[in-house]
Order: sequence, then structure tokens, then C-alpha cells
Amino acid sequence: MAGAKIIQLPELIKLEYSLFVLPFVYIGMLLAGIPTLFQFILITVALLCARGAAFSANRLFGWRYDIRNPKKKESPSVKTYSRIEMAVILVAFMSIFMASAYMLNALAFALSPLVILLALIEPHMKRYTEHRHLSMGLIIGLGILGGYIGIAGRFPFVLPIYALLAGYTFFSAANDIIYAVNHMEFDKSAGLKTYPAEYGVKKALNASRFFHIIAAAFFVVFGILLNSIAVVAGAVVAFAILMMEHRKLDYRDENSLKISFFNYNVAVSAVLILSFALFALQV
Repeated sequence: MAGAKIIQLPELIKLEYSLFVLPFVYIGMLLAGIPTLFQFILITVALLCARGAAFSANRLFGWRYDIRNPKKKESPSVKTYSRIEMAVILVAFMSIFMASAYMLNALAFALSPLVILLALIEPHMKRYTEHRHLSMGLIIGLGILGGYIGIAGRFPFVLPIYALLAGYTFFSAANDIIYAVNHMEFDKSAGLKTYPAEYGVKKALNASRFFHIIAAAFFVVFGILLNSIAVVAGAVVAFAILMMEHRKLDYRDENSLKISFFNYNVAVSAVLILSFALFALQV
């Protein structure tokens, strides 16, 4: 039984979604300098555990909604784990995250309680505002600053990193809107606020497309601030991928939504870190 629960832990915290943000965190890290292997491992562990804590909190605080949502009936938060077990998992992730931050440097450790607080607050935002897609994107995107702080040990006063953070905020928010389409009917009935629940599918997907355009524009600005043709070219390719995503998306097909949410956005993250790697090799 314990083994089965451990196996389902990645599904509980949607571990694969970390592929969206990890490349951005690594870019933030590399803007501060070349990490040692130990620093690289600690930053990766910190990011994964911060994400794990955020998703665990989401499932723990959203449990009363999950048990009523037909699309969640097979999810680990309903079928596998008790609320006490989810609370234990949440505390474990928070503890490992803070331990990793402590081993990185004093500033990373000092800021780690704020990260935990934001992870605990974010799951409640959907009860109050449909714009929680943006707040979620910003909170996750703070990992970019975390990557920098983990190496430099100081707060980043580097303009390009904030263009990257802004781009990621809109990129993540746009993705979350697409994800929310799958749960629109339940969210409406439960009084949960998302763009699809508040404005309908077509307006929500138009907002998602607009956010993706803004994200791509910030990625271009990021490349310009770095004076990097490679990063600007990567941002243009990312824009093309995102527009292809919206052209191929069929909101009536759940599989199409899942493919759009995951595959295209992993491709964008990969393109951006590869273009940044080309820039870094030239410096």
C-alpha cells in the first residue's frame, strides 16, 4: 500500500509540469554565474519541492472540491491519499525546500518562508478572483529570481531577469487558462473563479492567446536587453509555437486541450533555454 502511494506521488503534485518552469529557473541561475554541481542540484531540488508544496497545498485546501468534481474522481487526492497524508506530504516538501535554501546561502534561506507563505495563499485565490491565473504565474515565476539568488546570494538588480519573469508570468497564466477549460462546468457550479468559468470558453481562449502574445513580446525584450540575436530568434520561434498551439487547439476535445497545455509549452521552454545556452556560450 505504501509503495503504491509513493508511486502516485508524482501524479499528486503533477511533477511533469515542472518542465515548464525549470528551464526558466536555470536561465535565472545562469544569469548570476556558473553554478557548482552541488548548487545546481540544490536549486533543482528547491524548485521541485516548492512546486510540490504548492500542488500539495492546492490539493489539500481544494479537497472538498475535488471529491465533488467528476474529473477528479480518479486523482490521487481523492482516491489514494487521506487529508492527513496530504498534510504530511506538504510539510515534507516545505521542509526539504527550506533545507535546500539553507544550504544555498543566507538570503535564499531568509526568503524561503515567504515562498512557503505564497504557496499556501495561492490555492485560495480562485475563490476570490478569476485573475488568479496571473497571480499563479507570478508566484511560480519567482523561481527565476530564486535561481539567481541561489547562486549570487543577493537580490537581482539585473533588468533582463525581470523581463523574463514578466514573460513567464503571462506564459504560465495563458497555459493555466487552457487547463481550466477542462474544469469549466464544475468550477462554475462550485463558485470557483477562472476565465473560462467567468467569461466562457471562446473569450477565455482569446485571453490565453493575448497573454501568450504578451509573453512572447517580453521574451523578445529579454533577448534585446541581453543584446543576443540567438535569444531574440528563440523568442520568435517560441511565438510561432504558441500561435500554432492556438491554431491547432480544439476546446471541445479534452485530448487536444491536454496536448496544447503540455507538449507545445514544453517545446517553448526548451527553445528558450537552448537559445539562451547559445548566447551563454558566446559570452
